[in-house]
Amino acid sequence: MTTPLSFDLNGKIVVVTGAGKGIGKSIALVCAQWGADLALGSRTVEECEAVAAECRALGRRAEAWRLDVADLNSIRAFVDATLEHFGRIDVLVNNAGYNAPKPALDYTEEDFDRISDVNFKGAFFMTTTVVRSMIERGVAGRIINITSQVGVVGGPLRSIYAGAKGAVGQLTRSLAAEFAPHRITVNAVAPTFTRTEMLEKALQNPAFAKNLEKIPMGRIAEPEEIAGAVVFLASDAARMITGQVLCVDGGYTAI
Repeated sequence: MTTPLSFDLNGKIVVVTGAGKGIGKSIALVCAQWGADLALGSRTVEECEAVAAECRALGRRAEAWRLDVADLNSIRAFVDATLEHFGRIDVLVNNAGYNAPKPALDYTEEDFDRISDVNFKGAFFMTTTVVRSMIERGVAGRIINITSQVGVVGGPLRSIYAGAKGAVGQLTRSLAAEFAPHRITVNAVAPTFTRTEMLEKALQNPAFAKNLEKIPMGRIAEPEEIAGAVVFLASDAARMITGQVLCVDGGYTAI
């Protein structure tokens, strides 16, 4: 009789980038609820420390360090601190993101570099830095990239962001094939419009709010629903799933 697959994260060390608020905060807290210990990072370490305190209140170990995913030296320092404290990394959630919606003709080179660096370059170098540690320690790890529905189908006023998130989707597939021999899976979660402070502000614009009509389920996603997909992909139950982009979008990309 085979051993039942586990959906919990007991004993796993999970890294979440951009963990101070929004989707990243929910991912951290839901992972803690399912038994994970957390290493949390963002440029605003005070926000991450507050989330770490909530995780500790759930009985989990949790630490927060400053992290700028657009800076390779910052990535290396964060990963070194995590390894020194926890000894290994089992799961990396590349959640940190940045967007500046505007017409394509209005974007500057600075806009392009910032959006690309945070969303694509950051995901690449966070992944390679963490995977190196997984291979060295023989960890059958999980890499989970948070992309976006616009990385699948595109969207107006988001040309650079959509391009960067689409690139992360292809990165996910490529690295999944490359790291599979090391028993490391690489997947992505692509959310639809999700209830965060940033979205609440955007919804005050009637033109933007009309986008919600495109969601067949008729509502926006809750951050915990994105976190649920992450927990599944991080768990042993998903150990045979790799190279996939899971859309948590209420059907947005299906039509």
